[in-house]
Amino acid sequence: MHILETPRLILRPPSHSDELLLHGLHSDPFVVNAIGDGVYPTIEQSKAALLQFINHWQHNRFGLWMVFVKDEGQAIKFAGYCGLMCSGPYVPEGPNNVGLVTCLHLAASGKGIAVEAGRAVVQFAFERLKLEKVTGFIRPTNTRSLRKNMKIGFSYVGDRMLFEVTPEKAVKIGNLRIVDCAEPEVTNQ
Repeated sequence: MHILETPRLILRPPSHSDELLLHGLHSDPFVVNAIGDGVYPTIEQSKAALLQFINHWQHNRFGLWMVFVKDEGQAIKFAGYCGLMCSGPYVPEGPNNVGLVTCLHLAASGKGIAVEAGRAVVQFAFERLKLEKVTGFIRPTNTRSLRKNMKIGFSYVGDRMLFEVTPEKAVKIGNLRIVDCAEPEVTNQ
Protein backbone atom coordinates (compact mmCIF):
# COMPACT_ATOMS: atom_id res chain seq x y z
CA MET A 1 0.00 0.00 0.00
CA HIS A 2 1.16 3.50 -0.74
CA ILE A 3 0.68 7.08 0.39
CA LEU A 4 0.88 9.69 -2.36
CA GLU A 5 2.03 13.21 -1.58
CA THR A 6 1.92 16.22 -3.87
CA PRO A 7 2.94 19.78 -2.99
CA ARG A 8 -0.45 20.44 -1.38
CA LEU A 9 -2.17 17.05 -0.96
CA ILE A 10 -1.75 13.82 0.97
CA LEU A 11 -3.54 10.76 -0.39
CA ARG A 12 -3.61 7.74 1.90
CA PRO A 13 -5.40 4.40 1.78
CA PRO A 14 -8.63 4.22 3.80
CA SER A 15 -8.77 2.79 7.31
CA HIS A 16 -11.61 1.67 9.55
CA SER A 17 -11.31 4.93 11.50
CA ASP A 18 -12.49 6.84 8.38
CA GLU A 19 -16.17 5.88 8.65
CA LEU A 20 -17.33 9.30 9.92
CA LEU A 21 -15.25 11.12 7.30
CA LEU A 22 -16.76 8.98 4.56
CA HIS A 23 -20.29 9.33 5.94
CA GLY A 24 -19.88 13.10 6.12
CA LEU A 25 -18.69 13.15 2.50
CA HIS A 26 -21.49 10.92 1.25
CA SER A 27 -24.00 13.06 3.21
CA ASP A 28 -22.78 16.35 1.69
CA PRO A 29 -25.78 17.67 -0.32
CA PHE A 30 -23.41 18.42 -3.24
CA VAL A 31 -22.29 14.77 -3.31
CA VAL A 32 -25.78 13.38 -2.72
CA ASN A 33 -27.06 15.26 -5.75
CA ALA A 34 -24.05 14.36 -7.88
CA ILE A 35 -23.73 10.62 -7.19
CA GLY A 36 -26.46 9.64 -4.80
CA ASP A 37 -29.42 10.66 -6.94
CA GLY A 38 -30.77 12.73 -4.05
CA VAL A 39 -30.77 9.88 -1.51
CA TYR A 40 -28.85 10.39 1.74
CA PRO A 41 -26.95 7.31 2.99
CA THR A 42 -27.33 5.74 6.40
CA ILE A 43 -24.25 5.32 8.60
CA GLU A 44 -24.49 1.58 7.92
CA GLN A 45 -24.29 2.23 4.17
CA SER A 46 -21.24 4.43 4.67
CA LYS A 47 -19.59 1.73 6.81
CA ALA A 48 -20.32 -0.83 4.10
CA ALA A 49 -18.82 1.45 1.43
CA LEU A 50 -15.70 1.95 3.54
CA LEU A 51 -15.34 -1.80 3.99
CA GLN A 52 -15.59 -2.21 0.20
CA PHE A 53 -12.82 0.40 -0.24
CA ILE A 54 -10.58 -1.44 2.25
CA ASN A 55 -11.31 -4.85 0.71
CA HIS A 56 -10.52 -3.51 -2.75
CA TRP A 57 -7.08 -2.47 -1.48
CA GLN A 58 -6.51 -5.86 0.13
CA HIS A 59 -7.42 -7.77 -3.03
CA ASN A 60 -5.85 -5.52 -5.66
CA ARG A 61 -3.01 -3.59 -3.93
CA PHE A 62 -4.61 -0.32 -5.09
CA GLY A 63 -7.91 1.45 -4.65
CA LEU A 64 -9.39 4.73 -3.48
CA TRP A 65 -7.19 7.10 -1.50
CA MET A 66 -8.57 9.45 1.13
CA VAL A 67 -7.55 12.95 0.00
CA PHE A 68 -6.35 15.55 2.51
CA VAL A 69 -5.35 19.14 1.80
CA LYS A 70 -2.27 20.40 3.62
CA ASP A 71 -2.70 23.66 5.47
CA GLU A 72 0.03 26.23 6.00
CA GLY A 73 -0.20 25.58 9.76
CA GLN A 74 0.64 21.86 9.26
CA ALA A 75 -3.00 20.84 9.77
CA ILE A 76 -4.71 18.76 7.12
CA LYS A 77 -8.33 18.84 6.01
CA PHE A 78 -10.30 15.95 4.50
CA ALA A 79 -11.43 16.79 0.96
CA GLY A 80 -12.82 13.47 -0.30
CA TYR A 81 -11.40 10.49 -2.14
CA CYS A 82 -9.75 9.76 -5.46
CA GLY A 83 -8.36 6.52 -6.78
CA LEU A 84 -8.55 3.47 -8.96
CA MET A 85 -11.26 0.82 -9.06
CA CYS A 86 -11.18 -2.36 -11.10
CA SER A 87 -14.90 -2.94 -10.74
CA GLY A 88 -18.01 -0.94 -10.18
CA PRO A 89 -21.17 0.31 -11.83
CA TYR A 90 -19.36 2.61 -14.28
CA VAL A 91 -16.16 0.71 -15.03
CA PRO A 92 -16.51 -1.19 -18.33
CA GLU A 93 -16.15 -4.96 -18.03
CA GLY A 94 -12.74 -6.29 -18.90
CA PRO A 95 -9.58 -7.48 -17.19
CA ASN A 96 -7.58 -4.41 -18.25
CA ASN A 97 -10.14 -1.76 -17.32
CA VAL A 98 -9.25 0.23 -14.23
CA GLY A 99 -11.33 3.33 -13.66
CA LEU A 100 -10.45 6.65 -12.04
CA VAL A 101 -13.01 7.60 -9.35
CA THR A 102 -13.16 10.99 -7.63
CA CYS A 103 -15.58 12.31 -5.01
CA LEU A 104 -14.98 15.62 -3.20
CA HIS A 105 -16.87 17.81 -0.75
CA LEU A 106 -18.36 20.96 -2.24
CA ALA A 107 -15.88 23.01 -0.18
CA ALA A 108 -13.01 21.26 -2.00
CA SER A 109 -14.48 21.63 -5.50
CA GLY A 110 -13.26 24.21 -7.96
CA LYS A 111 -9.81 24.53 -6.38
CA GLY A 112 -7.82 22.17 -8.58
CA ILE A 113 -7.76 19.48 -5.88
CA ALA A 114 -9.46 16.87 -8.09
CA VAL A 115 -7.04 17.56 -10.95
CA GLU A 116 -3.98 17.34 -8.69
CA ALA A 117 -5.22 14.17 -6.97
CA GLY A 118 -6.23 12.62 -10.30
CA ARG A 119 -2.85 13.35 -11.87
CA ALA A 120 -1.08 11.76 -8.88
CA VAL A 121 -3.29 8.65 -9.04
CA VAL A 122 -2.91 8.24 -12.80
CA GLN A 123 0.86 8.73 -12.56
CA PHE A 124 0.98 6.05 -9.85
CA ALA A 125 -1.12 3.75 -12.08
CA PHE A 126 1.36 4.01 -14.93
CA GLU A 127 4.65 4.18 -13.02
CA ARG A 128 4.02 1.67 -10.22
CA LEU A 129 1.19 -0.56 -11.46
CA LYS A 130 2.39 -0.49 -15.08
CA LEU A 131 -1.16 -0.16 -16.41
CA GLU A 132 -1.60 0.44 -20.13
CA LYS A 133 -4.58 2.76 -19.66
CA VAL A 134 -6.98 4.19 -17.11
CA THR A 135 -10.63 4.71 -17.98
CA GLY A 136 -13.23 7.09 -16.64
CA PHE A 137 -17.01 7.26 -16.93
CA ILE A 138 -18.51 10.74 -16.83
CA ARG A 139 -22.09 11.83 -17.30
CA PRO A 140 -22.28 14.47 -20.06
CA THR A 141 -23.96 16.87 -17.62
CA ASN A 142 -21.04 16.64 -15.15
CA THR A 143 -19.02 19.52 -16.57
CA ARG A 144 -16.66 19.69 -13.58
CA SER A 145 -15.54 16.09 -14.08
CA LEU A 146 -15.29 16.57 -17.84
CA ARG A 147 -12.90 19.53 -17.36
CA LYS A 148 -10.94 17.68 -14.65
CA ASN A 149 -10.39 14.59 -16.79
CA MET A 150 -9.30 16.65 -19.79
CA LYS A 151 -6.68 18.41 -17.59
CA ILE A 152 -5.37 15.00 -16.51
CA GLY A 153 -4.99 13.92 -20.16
CA PHE A 154 -8.13 11.85 -20.74
CA SER A 155 -9.89 11.85 -24.12
CA TYR A 156 -13.20 10.45 -25.38
CA VAL A 157 -13.29 6.80 -26.44
CA GLY A 158 -16.17 6.22 -28.83
CA ASP A 159 -18.90 6.57 -26.22
CA ARG A 160 -19.51 10.18 -25.16
CA MET A 161 -19.41 9.11 -21.49
CA LEU A 162 -16.29 6.91 -21.60
CA PHE A 163 -12.82 8.45 -21.35
CA GLU A 164 -9.36 6.94 -21.44
CA VAL A 165 -5.82 8.08 -20.72
CA THR A 166 -2.58 6.33 -21.63
CA PRO A 167 0.92 6.88 -20.24
CA GLU A 168 1.86 8.99 -23.26
CA LYS A 169 -1.04 11.44 -22.76
CA ALA A 170 -1.17 11.63 -18.96
CA VAL A 171 -0.16 14.95 -17.40
CA LYS A 172 2.38 14.23 -14.67
CA ILE A 173 3.05 15.87 -11.33
CA GLY A 174 6.71 16.82 -11.01
CA ASN A 175 6.90 16.54 -7.23
CA LEU A 176 4.96 13.32 -6.60
CA ARG A 177 6.24 11.45 -3.56
CA ILE A 178 5.20 7.80 -3.09
CA VAL A 179 5.64 6.25 0.35
CA ASP A 180 5.11 2.58 1.19
CA CYS A 181 2.82 2.04 4.19
CA ALA A 182 1.47 -0.89 6.19
CA GLU A 183 -1.47 -3.01 5.19
CA PRO A 184 -4.80 -2.21 6.93
CA GLU A 185 -6.00 -4.62 9.55
CA VAL A 186 -8.22 -7.41 8.23
CA THR A 187 -11.66 -7.62 9.81
CA ASN A 188 -14.62 -9.92 9.48
CA GLN A 189 -17.21 -7.14 9.36
